Amino acid sequence: MNVQLNNLENSRVEFIIKIDKKEFSDAIQMSFKKNVSKYNIPGFRKGKIPFEIFRKMIGVEALYNDAANILIERTYKNAVEDHKVEVVDYPSIDIINCKGGEDFEYKATVYVKPNVVLGEYKYLDVEEVRYEVNDNDIEQELQNLREKNARLILKDGTIENGDIVVIDFKGFIDNEPFDGGEAKDYNLVIGSNSFIDNFEDQLIGKSKGDKVDVNVVFPIDYGVDKLKGKEAKFEVNINEIKVKELEELDDNFAKTYSEFSTLDELKNSIREKKIKDNDTKQKYEFENSVIEKVCSNSQVDIPEPMIQSEIDRLIHDFENKVKYQGTTLEQYCQYYGIGLDDIRNNFRDRAVKQVLSNLVIEEISKKENISVNGDELDDKALELAKMYSHDEEKISSIKESLLSSYKDSLKRDIVMSKTVEFLVNQNKKRGIK
Repeated sequence: MNVQLNNLENSRVEFIIKIDKKEFSDAIQMSFKKNVSKYNIPGFRKGKIPFEIFRKMIGVEALYNDAANILIERTYKNAVEDHKVEVVDYPSIDIINCKGGEDFEYKATVYVKPNVVLGEYKYLDVEEVRYEVNDNDIEQELQNLREKNARLILKDGTIENGDIVVIDFKGFIDNEPFDGGEAKDYNLVIGSNSFIDNFEDQLIGKSKGDKVDVNVVFPIDYGVDKLKGKEAKFEVNINEIKVKELEELDDNFAKTYSEFSTLDELKNSIREKKIKDNDTKQKYEFENSVIEKVCSNSQVDIPEPMIQSEIDRLIHDFENKVKYQGTTLEQYCQYYGIGLDDIRNNFRDRAVKQVLSNLVIEEISKKENISVNGDELDDKALELAKMYSHDEEKISSIKESLLSSYKDSLKRDIVMSKTVEFLVNQNKKRGIK
């Protein structure tokens, strides 16, 4: 096999691969044995046609396409590995010569990982924002806890802001009901702005048992195309009015709704958790700021297949998310009046950003010779294994399976993490605001 590698523009390469005529002849024989049972020639049992009879009656040319595929599948992979080319897409194949008795020759054009030109990535001017915890933060968390554990009691009188109303409603556009515009015994918090326009305001001052016509206009940017900017009327029946009864904030509250005996202990626990959460938020925000700055200093022409592949991954994750919420991607699209192309377009900027950061971080890891040792690999595999099981025997088995089947992926993840940590340490600010 003779391989010629040519570099093309736009992060593409071209393999010109020539294979000896003897190998092509052998591939034709393989194709014949695989496909002979598909042909019928009078006087011969199915699958028992001699090759020479097949050649005369049907023609060996009928086998060329399959023989070519056999050779391409075998030789293309070897060419990529031998030349250490990192391809990012399936190749486009063009047959140059495919004739009996001659060398088989084809061209494979494929996108590869692009060249990354790094800019400055050390000692950059990246601000690190620190989030402090104050007494108001603690009070807000306590109020949230009170709201979460509040009792709902029925209320006489009229609806006020903050009340919870139980309503039946049915919506109409041009006197015709529309999909998704009807519900029974719906709990609506007045003032939450969860309904469109001034729907909630029009219920203020009404009483239990009232029937109210609520007139609204759907926002021009509403998620369902056919409802955008439309005037609508909702027939609303007010079934109940409820109000939250909040518990007093004291030691008894702490004993009832937490693991602590006093309110002070509960406050201290909230403060510690807020500090930890803020530290995590600060860490990831600074990491992202550093990566964005490093990427903005770099030059990369990202091949389109890499972007599309990342969009595919994001859509797969999004599809799993909507499934967890009890629906399908198709139903989601129908509800919001959008198509899959709209979702792909929405994910494009995010995909470009992710691919760019991966390429830049990978290039920095190579330049800085960031590697992985055996202990780090074992620790990572063990960490992942413990996420799947608490049984020591199973953990050990999962760990070995990960090291066996996903070793390269684990190495790549560790290198990426270590490189991000390296960048953070190289860009820690002298001044923190």
